[in-house]
Amino acid sequence: MAALTDEQLDEIRRHLDEGMTPDAIADYLGRVADLDLMDIVTIRSAAVALSRGETP
Repeated sequence: MAALTDEQLDEIRRHLDEGMTPDAIADYLGRVADLDLMDIVTIRSAAVALSRGETP
């Protein structure tokens, strides 16, 4: 997973809006999609950036 698509970023935003933490989002998506560690780190980093109002 090089970069996240707009659809993937929207999914992360939805989870943030539901009150999930960036760690919880990354762990959840990692389990559901059976992702490797680097993909989970990418998701976590994007979720942290989005939670701060930054562009991932």
